[in-house]
Amino acid sequence: MPSGAVVTFALNICSAFVALLTSYYAYRSNRLVGSPILGAINVGFMLLGVGLAVDAGTSLVSGSLLVELPAERTLTLLASFSYLALQMAAYLVVAVSYARAAYGRPGALAPVVLAGAATLGLYRFSLISYFVSVLLLAFIVFQGLLLRSGGKSRFSAMVLLAFGLVLVAHVVLLFSVLVLGPGLFVIGTSVQFFGFLSLLAFVVRSEVVGPG
Repeated sequence: MPSGAVVTFALNICSAFVALLTSYYAYRSNRLVGSPILGAINVGFMLLGVGLAVDAGTSLVSGSLLVELPAERTLTLLASFSYLALQMAAYLVVAVSYARAAYGRPGALAPVVLAGAATLGLYRFSLISYFVSVLLLAFIVFQGLLLRSGGKSRFSAMVLLAFGLVLVAHVVLLFSVLVLGPGLFVIGTSVQFFGFLSLLAFVVRSEVVGPG
């Protein structure tokens, strides 16, 4: 297995573990404070944790990064499609929750981004997935800033830092797919891991002292 694939496998396994822990603590905190955003983080990061575990298993079996996968490997294709679809669904859940919190009604985000994905090649679907994820994460960060500036949320700035890091990570990941750069893919995966750690620290703190 190439060194880049080893690093990505390790980061994805750790990120999957952190994402599932984040989901668990968000669930526990949400039972105490009844926050719709914590509820969305619970669902979204459960999806991300499962997707990252699938992606880690894919890179372990194939010995390649997503940007290096040959198109003829059916199992790898299916696993990669599943991961990318789960990733978009996870960020969509969180984005809709932020829209509800900001405007008091469901956000006008239609989940049509997954339609027709099965007819696209993995490369094109990867571009779509990371591009849509960047848009959703930018929306989440912007709505989080609006909530804080409008006094509608007591959530710590740590959650904005976490999603900001994940946004930066996905910009790098999108560029890595555009140029087929394994090195950039590893960098993006690393930044994403630190974003997940920041969000885990936030939800653990929320359970102990309440959202601040």
